[in-house]
Amino acid sequence: MEEEAIIKIENLSKNFGAKQVLNKINLSIPKGSYFGIIGLSGSGKTTLLNILVGYWKQNSGKILFEGKEIKHKKAVIHANFGFATQSISVYPLLTVKENLAYFGRLYGMDSERIKKRTKALLDLMDLSDAENLLAKELSTGMTRRLDIACSLIHNPKVLILDEPTEDLDPVLRKEMLALIKKINDQGKTILMTSHMLDEVEVVCSNIAILHNGAVIESGAPDDLKNRYSKNEEIHITTTPGNYEAMARKLGKLDLSNIVLKRNKLVLYTASAEKVLKHLLEIITSSREKIVTLKVHKPPMEEVFEYITKRR
Repeated sequence: MEEEAIIKIENLSKNFGAKQVLNKINLSIPKGSYFGIIGLSGSGKTTLLNILVGYWKQNSGKILFEGKEIKHKKAVIHANFGFATQSISVYPLLTVKENLAYFGRLYGMDSERIKKRTKALLDLMDLSDAENLLAKELSTGMTRRLDIACSLIHNPKVLILDEPTEDLDPVLRKEMLALIKKINDQGKTILMTSHMLDEVEVVCSNIAILHNGAVIESGAPDDLKNRYSKNEEIHITTTPGNYEAMARKLGKLDLSNIVLKRNKLVLYTASAEKVLKHLLEIITSSREKIVTLKVHKPPMEEVFEYITKRR
């Protein structure tokens, strides 16, 4: 059964002069999904989001929100979409609370509603202790959280995020992704662009690959992996870890590749069960002890490289 789409994009194209940036984009974004759009820099990700929120106009095609076309319907976009761009939009000389109130007034909210939403968002974004700090006094991670909070002040149905983890260190990236997932779990549809394939693979329920201005594939991460890679990866670490000897004993047994790394052995195979059985026999006979053993599909990065190189 097809999932209910909250946003449908049909044959959408965009040119800047003679340069075509988007070419007949077709996408269906399920209601309540955590949807990731991935692509290299210059692939058209930001352009697509700017058209979705009404900043720019498409040359052709249409966008449907809850089944109705939204071209020229700024009030519908305004009420139902929240957008956090790559560039921070908060005002450095306003406090956290003042920023939220300011954006609330821009959305036409009354004082009582702003007050209730501000309290809820300060709690959600873990900013309650900083509510009276000027935005310029916040850390990078806190500033990004405030920026997203401002885009949520009017309680939109869809939160659109352009590279939300850009310029964040690995710890802050992980915290930001957990926060966005928390927002998604509250019923918000999330549409996020990213070139960080590892993070998209972990958090997104659906992915679209944008390449040279066109959507060349879309689906759930595991579906894309199954579609483009029959191999599984076996990652194993042992002690004392004589991986070269183990690799020699494995030979070419249903393996498409063997990678020797400093602290582990990685096997690529379409017959994981068979290879595992043989591998365990080798480990026993070699008097090795298993430290870790994991079996999974190749990462999204490999699938992305495979798909884009074919186009």
